[in-house]
Amino acid sequence: MSEQFSFRFSGFDDALIAANIGRAARVRMPPKGSPGAFEQQALRTAISAASGFSRVARRLSMLMAPPSAMARVIGSVGSLPIRSPSPDFTVTVGLTASAGAAVSVGGGAGIYYWNRLPSGELGLYGSVSVGMISNIGFGVGDAIAFLFGSAPSTLAGDIIALEIDVGIDIFTVGGQVFITAPPVTFVPLRIGPGWSPEIVGFGLTLTAGMSVLPVNYAITPSRTWIRPLTP
Repeated sequence: MSEQFSFRFSGFDDALIAANIGRAARVRMPPKGSPGAFEQQALRTAISAASGFSRVARRLSMLMAPPSAMARVIGSVGSLPIRSPSPDFTVTVGLTASAGAAVSVGGGAGIYYWNRLPSGELGLYGSVSVGMISNIGFGVGDAIAFLFGSAPSTLAGDIIALEIDVGIDIFTVGGQVFITAPPVTFVPLRIGPGWSPEIVGFGLTLTAGMSVLPVNYAITPSRTWIRPLTP
C-alpha cells in the first residue's frame, strides 16, 4: 500500500492557543509484552472478515501490510511548531464518550495503527480525560485521530486536546488539535521548566447526545494506554 497525506493549518491565533493550554503530567509507560500467535491471528481474521462490509475494516486490512505511506504538514498554527509525521505516524479509530457542565469527564477506546518501517504495529488503546468545557451536555460516538509520530511517543501518555464542537440536532461534530502536555508537579502546583508546546496531531468526532448550546469549546488533558497486538 502506498498513500500520500497532506494537512494544511491556518487561521489560528497565538493568544487563543496560549489561553487554552491546560494542565497535564508526563507518564512513564509500564513494560509491555508481545501478544501470542493466537491473539495476532484472531485479530487478523476478524478484520479480514469485517472488510467485506466495513470501509474502516478494509483500510485496517490494507494497513496490516508493510507500509510505504508518507505524510506532510503544510501551514502553521500561530507560533507553535508542528511535529513532522515522517517517517512515522499513528492513526486511531474508536469510540468516545463524555459528559460535563463547565468541567467534563470522558473516556475512549479503540484500535490504533502505527505506520513504521519495516512493518506496522496494530494495537488497542484506552484513554481517560478531565477538562473544561463551555457547555452542558453529554455525548457518545465515534472518534478518529491522526498523530504525527510513533504510538509510544504521541498516543501513549499525556496529551492536551483543544476542541470545537458544533451541534446539529442530537448530533455533534467536533474538531480537535492535539498538543504535547507539560511536566507538572502538584505540591506545589507548578509547570516544570523546559516545556515547549508542540502540535502532534488532529482528530474528528461524531457523537449523539444532548447539548444545551449549539457551539462548545473545550480543553481536555487526557492520559492514554496502549497494548500492541502485533510484533
